[in-house]
Amino acid sequence: MRRFSKLRRATTKEVALEQVAKVKKAFASPLLPSAFQQLHAETGVERARKRQHLGNKAWFNLLIGVVLCVNTIVIGVETDYSRGRKLEDRLVFFIIETLFAVTFFSEVIVRMHHHGWEYAIDPWNIFDYCLVVFGWTDVLVSVTDTGSGGLRLASSLRLFRLLRVVRSIRGIKVLAGLWVVIQGLLDSYRTVLWVAFAMWIFIFCFGAALCVLGGQDRFAFEYWYMGHKYVGSVLRAMLTMLQVATFDRWAETVARPLFHVAPMATPVLFLCIFVLSFGTLNILVAVMVERISVITADRRTHAEQARVRMEAYMLESMVEDLHANDKDGSGDISQKEFKKIIRIPGLVKKLGLLGITIEEAESLFDIMDVNHSGTVTPEEFIAGLQKIKGQAKGQDMVQLICYAQRQVVRSAAYVQRIKFLNMQVDGVQERLNSSGISLQYESFDRVKAAERNDSVTTSAAHRQLLLFTLDAERQTTYPVVDDTRTANDDEDEGWV
Repeated sequence: MRRFSKLRRATTKEVALEQVAKVKKAFASPLLPSAFQQLHAETGVERARKRQHLGNKAWFNLLIGVVLCVNTIVIGVETDYSRGRKLEDRLVFFIIETLFAVTFFSEVIVRMHHHGWEYAIDPWNIFDYCLVVFGWTDVLVSVTDTGSGGLRLASSLRLFRLLRVVRSIRGIKVLAGLWVVIQGLLDSYRTVLWVAFAMWIFIFCFGAALCVLGGQDRFAFEYWYMGHKYVGSVLRAMLTMLQVATFDRWAETVARPLFHVAPMATPVLFLCIFVLSFGTLNILVAVMVERISVITADRRTHAEQARVRMEAYMLESMVEDLHANDKDGSGDISQKEFKKIIRIPGLVKKLGLLGITIEEAESLFDIMDVNHSGTVTPEEFIAGLQKIKGQAKGQDMVQLICYAQRQVVRSAAYVQRIKFLNMQVDGVQERLNSSGISLQYESFDRVKAAERNDSVTTSAAHRQLLLFTLDAERQTTYPVVDDTRTANDDEDEGWV
């Protein structure tokens, strides 16, 4: 029994270690690091510095996002209420814009210090840098030439600073859903460009057809005086197709007059609506939604992988803690030792992170102790934790269903076997009944034979007694001559 218990524990330990190894192997990078990665490898100290850096703080990114929104609002107010392009006419807005430029320049310095040479790899960083450079160029031009009103290109590009909010919300958990939508739109830009190209081709074809069918009849323009504006040329017809595709007042301004002067153009309008509005635009929306769904699924997959890696690490650390608290060093933990170990604060916290209470852990000890020896190994306990933690997975449910089906099949086979054995037992019972009847008849025959044997024995005894009597008489009785015989008797004897 002890050898069987040791063998079972060794097998359980091997299974647990294999599961941990599979988890590590599943999430390990299969590719070797490149030469660039090897030359620019980061130490643990460098990674810790980046994690603690100001540029990696969520509140810093949120603050920059708020500043960007305020800057955009100020630009709109300046556009509406500015009194001129000269510096003295917009001095207040110039001072505010200078403060914003200093703020954004400080942000660039912080991010360069945070990322180092990797700052130039991210396109968002290049975009930020260009906007900051254009902003300071606008400030310098405004200061050097007070009557120029600044660099007009830089002034127009200031509105694109709001796009920087996208990179600022990337690390904020509260705005994670907004970042998923924006990332989905950015990742599907190639499809958007191809769909836009296809729409341009369709609009060109429909516009040319509409121009031929409705724009060649000059007498039609006498009834529809706006016809030259909508179908006077291919370019104007293309803009009309775009208006119809977007349902921008197309019925009153385009459809009804065109149906009256050029009925043959009716199929072109309806075909444009079905192809562009119900086809191409819906395909564009579907592609974006599909991309967002893929990104969401990837985020969930990465989160699940991170959770599995963390659980594997925690389970390994728990095995080490259990071995470290094994006082006798036997590799087996008794129930008394186990109750003390699981109440260690560090181990309690780890069990809590796994969603397992102390009571569940104690009950698991009794379940894992199958031979009632009162001890379990740390590997057995960890393997049991992996079975009960969290909700049941699909694989576990499939295994349970398969096990239940196998048991059902085995039960059905046992039922058939029991039925067959019942039939055999019934046959045996019938044969036993016939054998009992035969034995009863044989018993009666034996009784009769015994009676006959007694009678024969009695008769033989009487015969033997009779023979003894006759023999005794023969020995004691002699023959006597009879004198009274006659002459005739003598003659008869002589003849004989």
